[in-house]
Amino acid sequence: MLKERELPLVALRAFAVAARSHSLSSAAEELGVTHGAVSKQVRLLEDWLGQQVFTREGRSVALTPYGRVLAEQLSQSFRGIEAACQYVRRRRSKAVLAVEAPSTFAMYFLMPRLKRFEAANPDLAVWISTRMTGQTPDLASHDLLITRGNGEKIAGHSRASTALFEENLTPVCSLNLLQERTVETPEDLLAFPLITSATRPGHWEGWLKKAGLRDHVFEGGHRFDHMFVAMHAVREGFGAIVAPKEFFPGKPEWRLACPFPDLVVRGEKYAAHPTSRADPRYLGRFLEWLKEEIKNVTSEGREPFGI
Repeated sequence: MLKERELPLVALRAFAVAARSHSLSSAAEELGVTHGAVSKQVRLLEDWLGQQVFTREGRSVALTPYGRVLAEQLSQSFRGIEAACQYVRRRRSKAVLAVEAPSTFAMYFLMPRLKRFEAANPDLAVWISTRMTGQTPDLASHDLLITRGNGEKIAGHSRASTALFEENLTPVCSLNLLQERTVETPEDLLAFPLITSATRPGHWEGWLKKAGLRDHVFEGGHRFDHMFVAMHAVREGFGAIVAPKEFFPGKPEWRLACPFPDLVVRGEKYAAHPTSRADPRYLGRFLEWLKEEIKNVTSEGREPFGI
């Protein structure tokens, strides 16, 4: 298998330009070198490949079948490199903060609010990566890690962890579903299919117990592997789920509601863990904004957060 250091990059670039222009002279003019220099690089490439990439037709050149394959791949690769370089050059006056967060938190809390942050901080872009339950956090590639549940392992590698909030779990339904049937008591919810996720077992059991409904047999519902997938099913009207009320109602187009927002059970705690690569100037702004957004959400409810 070839290694990067073995690739004749100068020769490949000369060939790619010549293939595009169908002329060694035109390629030489574009590259700012002599015709002989381009011709030499093409010969070196052909010797290295052991294949002819051009046939000469007078003063012009034509691609061989092998040359055509190579030219197409190089063209795509160089366009990708050019686009990446242009993107980075455009960001010279804009810093980037890389944040890794649990998938459901990223999708249902961060993303609906992120435009507000970037509008108030035009010099700072936030790149979000999502992490599945059980997946190892990527400390090396991010400035800030947000965790749900036990974050002790991360805290040992973090400069100073910050508690964010504790989940208040309550049923969430689509407005369309609630329009189909009157829901006045917790027991009325049992008429709907009850949706669960494998990564958050026991949510319905805990909430039904809090509501005074015990020994319910789960039948006719849907079970998904991850919470964010289950939430999409809720938005599609498949049934009801117990989820953190802090994430809802969210965007108006989601058309989601919590029919019993004050009847909650405590869930996991969230925390933010800065890594050693984070720039304190940008990190501080994002954390202050995040804490303010959480404060705004929690102050809308009647129960304070227990952290």
